[in-house]
Amino acid sequence: MTENTLSGADIPVDTQTTLEMLEDAPSEVYARLRKGSPIVRLQALGGRIVFTKAEDTTRVKTDAEHFWSTDSTSPMQRAFGGHTLMRKDGCPHLKERRAMEPALDPDHIQRWKPAFARLTDRLLDDLAAHKSVDLLPAFAAPISAGYLRTVLGLDGAGEERLFDWATSLVRGAMNGSFDSEIFKISDQANVEMNACFDRMIEQHWAAPDGSVLSAMINATDPLEISQIRTNMKICIGGAVIETRDALLSTIYGLLCNPDQLRHCKASGNWDLACQEGLRWVAPIQASPRMVKKALVMRGLLIPEGETVMAIQASANHDEDLWDASDRFDIHRSPLSHQTFGEGAHKCLGVYVYRLLAAEIVLPRLFERFPALCLADRAAVKFKGFAFRGPTSMEVYLG
Repeated sequence: MTENTLSGADIPVDTQTTLEMLEDAPSEVYARLRKGSPIVRLQALGGRIVFTKAEDTTRVKTDAEHFWSTDSTSPMQRAFGGHTLMRKDGCPHLKERRAMEPALDPDHIQRWKPAFARLTDRLLDDLAAHKSVDLLPAFAAPISAGYLRTVLGLDGAGEERLFDWATSLVRGAMNGSFDSEIFKISDQANVEMNACFDRMIEQHWAAPDGSVLSAMINATDPLEISQIRTNMKICIGGAVIETRDALLSTIYGLLCNPDQLRHCKASGNWDLACQEGLRWVAPIQASPRMVKKALVMRGLLIPEGETVMAIQASANHDEDLWDASDRFDIHRSPLSHQTFGEGAHKCLGVYVYRLLAAEIVLPRLFERFPALCLADRAAVKFKGFAFRGPTSMEVYLG
């Protein structure tokens, strides 16, 4: 059926929600939308269609007949200096994904466990010199940058720039007005990243180390250098910020629920906390898709050619799946979430993050500082629409 023959109502427009609400208290917005307008145009996002129910977000991410990721018109291509695999589908996407997969295989990543442990222990030693610290700059951020350096195959100079690069890329990718001043910042970041990647490529050709960069340049069906560069950037743009925020959210959840923290210590099953932290506050809140073919959902016509957003942060709190979803609870069953995506574009980093968080960072942090506690629970503020996490987290080390 063509769009003209489909029978569906117009999508309602929400004029109540503001960008400030999405930055400061999105869970309240999404709870209201799930109940009254689960598919809606948000005026605050330029009239973009958003999906807030878990059933619908799953369809947006898995229904390849009607939704796809291919989009050469978004500011992401301009900001990243090329077309990343996130904006591709079918064979082109699969080729680039397969080039990266060997480095992120669940068995392969075990090789990095000793390096992750050394990084964590070094940072914990640094913390031990203080009575109180802000865990964001003192622990979560350097953990995120340090582990990503290893996984991606970068050098120390690249590690030092990861957060600056990621911030520039994200800001550029969200530059819907195509502001040239914003692109100047991402352009400079691209120059720096390309130089770093090219420097490391020479090393990985001579001595492959199993990293993501090494896997891509030594693949049986190797990618063009331009695509290797852009796909390294997509790893940086998401993973370094996402990891930092996810770790902090999980630590906060445990510190606010001492009984659950005691259970993790006694059982050694820190993956319960890792998974619940990812569900509770999705570090990446939404995923964009293009409407490939018009369709009707919930009686509403979803027009072809529109850019839509699947809000996994909302799906993770859907009342149809979870009771008291705003509560951090490691004992949920089943303990599932959409934070890492679904379908062909499911995040390749799921296993390496769980290794880092559940097997290294969480157990070692709470073993080293058994009396760790929040300095002021009320002072911890979460912020962000695209990326979300605590803006700081002052703790007493005991």
